[in-house]
Amino acid sequence: MDNLLPEPSIPMEPDLVFAVARHHPEITTIGRLGLDRIEQATAYGMVPLGLPLPQGRRDLVVLAERRDAVVLEIEGLVARMVRRSELLEQGRRALEGTHVALLAAEAKSRVRARAHDELSFPDMSGPIRLEVSRSFDIDELTGLDDATLRQHLVEDPQLAQAMEQALADVSGRLWQLRAAVGEADDSWTFENLAQRLYRIARTNHQPNDILRRWEETADTWLRERAVARGRTFVNTEFDFAKFERLFPTARSMGRKLVAVVGPTNSGKTHRAMSALHEAEQGVYLAPLRLLALEVMDRLNREGTPTTLLTGEEEIRVPGARHLASTIEMLDPEQVVDVAVIDEIQMLADKDRGWAWTAALMGVAARTVYLLGAPEALPLIERVAGYLGEPLEVVRLERKQPLHMLEQRLEYEDVRKGDALIAFSRRNVHMVRDIVQAKGMTAAVIYGALAPEVRRREAERFTNGEADVVVATDAIGMGLNLPIRRVLFTTLEKFDGTEQRELSPAELKQIAGRAGRYGHHEEGEFGVVGKGTPQQLRTIWTRPDPSFGPRRALTVRPTRAMVDRLASRIGRDSMMLLVDCFAAARTTGSPYRVADLSALRRLAQALDERGIGFEEKLSLLFMPADLEKEVDARFFNQMLRAVEKDEPVPLGLVVPLRMERLDDYGLEELSRSCDLYYWASRKFARLFPDRKAVEERRAEVAGRLSELLASTARRQRMGKPGGGGGRPGGGGKPKPPQGFRGAPKKRYGPRKG
Repeated sequence: MDNLLPEPSIPMEPDLVFAVARHHPEITTIGRLGLDRIEQATAYGMVPLGLPLPQGRRDLVVLAERRDAVVLEIEGLVARMVRRSELLEQGRRALEGTHVALLAAEAKSRVRARAHDELSFPDMSGPIRLEVSRSFDIDELTGLDDATLRQHLVEDPQLAQAMEQALADVSGRLWQLRAAVGEADDSWTFENLAQRLYRIARTNHQPNDILRRWEETADTWLRERAVARGRTFVNTEFDFAKFERLFPTARSMGRKLVAVVGPTNSGKTHRAMSALHEAEQGVYLAPLRLLALEVMDRLNREGTPTTLLTGEEEIRVPGARHLASTIEMLDPEQVVDVAVIDEIQMLADKDRGWAWTAALMGVAARTVYLLGAPEALPLIERVAGYLGEPLEVVRLERKQPLHMLEQRLEYEDVRKGDALIAFSRRNVHMVRDIVQAKGMTAAVIYGALAPEVRRREAERFTNGEADVVVATDAIGMGLNLPIRRVLFTTLEKFDGTEQRELSPAELKQIAGRAGRYGHHEEGEFGVVGKGTPQQLRTIWTRPDPSFGPRRALTVRPTRAMVDRLASRIGRDSMMLLVDCFAAARTTGSPYRVADLSALRRLAQALDERGIGFEEKLSLLFMPADLEKEVDARFFNQMLRAVEKDEPVPLGLVVPLRMERLDDYGLEELSRSCDLYYWASRKFARLFPDRKAVEERRAEVAGRLSELLASTARRQRMGKPGGGGGRPGGGGKPKPPQGFRGAPKKRYGPRKG
């Protein structure tokens, strides 16, 4: 009969046959063919396998013309599996008591010889068991007697070499880790690390897997040790809870504090300038670069040689023994007779308050003048009492009365000499367009403008070239303008986190610019377009929580502190170092660590680059905000230059031609010039055009000033292009949509 097959040469165990046959690619089941009975398979040319199969599993079929070949193949595989089973049984018997075992391999025709050995190492909780293996085809070992099989496997050279290499690799890595950990005077010893390593090796005996997992464990342990030691070092060596002690020069001088408090236009700056003139050496610490520049000009003009130093600029004056600088540039080792810290109420500022804290605690002056708003006096008195330094309080009154306007004004009510306050660059320009649409000219002042441009815009208003000035709260610090009325276009501002109502201190600082002494007999302030006098009065009369008894002084690390911490813990990860300071302990003290998120963003970008620690340390304290596109772009350009050691000529950063740029483009160029100048001071070889960038910055400032003034000139002369009027006509420009005073947008079809 066609279905009969010769008897197999060896006994066929049904379960073993099934285990092999069900995985053969040419064998299937009647169920997969959609059939109920095996007899039906003949219609498809399929026949039963014809080999012994377990009860209930006899539905395997194969193509009739392929059955003989497939059966022979399965019989061969079954025979090899039988021989492998017999070989494994012989191996268990022959290798008993040796360091080698014979095991099944993944492939059905192979076996695996596994050898083990143990490694003892100092400070380990126990010996480390290591296992290595190699595979054999069963035909290599079949037919050997027990003694020969034992000798063949125990003395196998490949197995012995693999074990020798494994012992060397694991032992070598342990010695490397011991050296990396070094001697410790705390609990972070190699023994501590070894406990974690042993836990891995106790249940895992594969050398490569052990080494891989040890690598991860050691990295984690070393980072945890660095963080723990770093935090301990920060809390003991620096101790932000006693932040004032970090300035030993200032603490040893027996300083006297003089708080000169009063509203705007009360003569605080004049009092401080007199003290600086009389001092042999002095320093003026300003909140803004423009204010430092103005004070330098004033002191030099009045016969006291003074040098300027800011993050973006340095002007050396021969023979100068006085310095005007931005407050972040404080040198706590420079001893002077008189120091002036302006806008002392900035102690309460959540973003920059740390600079005022450092200045107040660290400036090395015999007499320290603190100029600011009266609201800051309780905070100053608490600090003076905490430091144990004598405090003299000088209270000044405004030179002219200041009145609140009881009615909200419309833009038609704006008059020459008014200052209109908005709180973003976009809104400043929108308000300017509205004012110009009413037939008036306007100067603009906001933080993104370079100091030179802000000064020129201020001069345009002062000289009468501009009828009004439209400004942000930058006008509240240091700009002395002949303002008659201060009009708020809104009583809210975005502070970088949320849209919030103005604080009483902010409101009074800005409103106080109205009625400059010598120009107006009184000052007035109110709201225009948006907001209500009632809301204005509520803010004005409300106590300011910024200076309450629970207000903490913010602190943050300096470059020198980060450098010392890195040396102590032996790590150069900027993020790790910043995080150690972020976790500094200040409980029970008048201090708290400032928000270091901006510093951490810089640190993260630095850690992703292959540059040296000293370069990373310099760039960490770069005056850049990575959330601003122009800053982020230049910062990445700096990183590439430092990483690749390739100089960056000025032309790659600031193009020579700028005729087609609008005011926003020019502002970005001005900012790029500032950052290039800073880079040229830190990396002179990589950013070689220091002199050229000063000249280019002046050109950009001049061009931007012309552009800002040109709209006003065209408007006054009745020429085309006056801020949005009809092309070719002399009509008034239309203000933008979305502001009071702007024409309402029509919806639906026009009538008529």
